[in-house]
Amino acid sequence: MDNLAILMATFNGEAYIEQQLQSLYRQSYKEWTLYIHDDGSTDGTVNIINQYAKKHDNIIVFHYTSGTGAKDNFLSMLARIDAHYYMFCDQDDVWLENKIEESLLKMKELEMQSPTVPIVVCSDLYIVDKDLNITSPSYWAHAGIYPQFITNFNECAASSVTTGCTMLFNLEAKKATIYPAKNAVMHDSWVTLCTLKRQGILGSVGKQLVLYRQHGNNCLGATAVSTSQFTLAYRIRHFKRMFKQNKDHYLMLRSLGYGSIFKYIKYKIIYKKKIRSLQN
Repeated sequence: MDNLAILMATFNGEAYIEQQLQSLYRQSYKEWTLYIHDDGSTDGTVNIINQYAKKHDNIIVFHYTSGTGAKDNFLSMLARIDAHYYMFCDQDDVWLENKIEESLLKMKELEMQSPTVPIVVCSDLYIVDKDLNITSPSYWAHAGIYPQFITNFNECAASSVTTGCTMLFNLEAKKATIYPAKNAVMHDSWVTLCTLKRQGILGSVGKQLVLYRQHGNNCLGATAVSTSQFTLAYRIRHFKRMFKQNKDHYLMLRSLGYGSIFKYIKYKIIYKKKIRSLQN
């Protein structure tokens, strides 16, 4: 069993994947294996992957039938890999050199307190443009994310709590993903919600450990407008999109036995009140 498995799902990522791979090999923590599965790229992504795999014996490339997008790609790898710890890795970001080390330090601290519990650790990110210029110093501030307010499954009405490329989670958290993932919106939120469903822990590193690249072709990414700019006019203009996001998030929660829509609304209001009290 690997100590740490890094899971990278790829698709037409030739423009940036080499920078990401180089950032992995600059990590201060070295004891990891990188697992890669490509989802049917038509550019030079697979050639780049194969070149790196020939040079490095800690890269394993999967060749099973392609999936149907990033979520299924990541979850299919997770089901195939046995490790003590797991990390999701996007093809177009850049990890800061202490990302793995800092995340593991937090994980070990939490495991000392709760050794048999599912645990997910996440961190903040720098939002950067395609050339890695910082456009926002904190993704959490930009997106209105406050992990400290998500301490149990009831409080999961707050969507987008974790960003997959920042996550480190233990084997117990993987074991928590025993539920049918039909209504899972994305792999990162699914692992986090399943962890909290099983009375697990969401821990956070209050540092930016990833350069979160926004280049126009992201599967998901940071919106151009921060949550602090969500005026009434903005909410009305984008009502359909925001309604769908909430609907999809609630259906995912309901598939895990969350409860009624009224409970969802109640805890969403509580979350927003906590944010306002923090900001005042």
